[in-house]
Amino acid sequence: MEEPKLEWEGKVTATLTNTTADQAWSLLKDFTNLHKILPTLQTCHLVEGVDGEIGCVRYCTAAGGDGLVIWAKERLIEIDPVRRFLQYVIEENKIGFRRYFAKIGAVDCGSGGGGGGGGGRGGCVVEWSYVADPIEGWPKEGFEAYLRTSLEAMARRIEEILQGGDGGDA
Repeated sequence: MEEPKLEWEGKVTATLTNTTADQAWSLLKDFTNLHKILPTLQTCHLVEGVDGEIGCVRYCTAAGGDGLVIWAKERLIEIDPVRRFLQYVIEENKIGFRRYFAKIGAVDCGSGGGGGGGGGRGGCVVEWSYVADPIEGWPKEGFEAYLRTSLEAMARRIEEILQGGDGGDA
């Protein structure tokens, strides 16, 4: 009997000690400018729809091994400014995904994710959760390590921008 392929499901988080969830969200919600806060991306731009509206599609590229360029077309499927999260799905890619759904958002530390104004100075947590089919040749642990490293770099960049670093026009 053939075993069914299991989905991967997981979540990585990064804590931003000097940034509220509202501040982090101001950059995270900019769906087609992900390259401004994710240093590994070379480009990210709108290819379909209206920027920031459900159904719009972004095209992202990054350098892969051996000089290859990897890319993905990602469709925004939900955005919730009150709860500060967005969800997207990869529709086409040169990464190896057959199915990939992700949710990324920000919650204030100690808030338990319950909305609020985000005005406290206790920092926030950025969460990146996903459901995906396994990627051939890439174990789940390696994929999660990649996501964790990417999210940590994103968190550092968000704090840099918000503390007056360059690129704050996202």
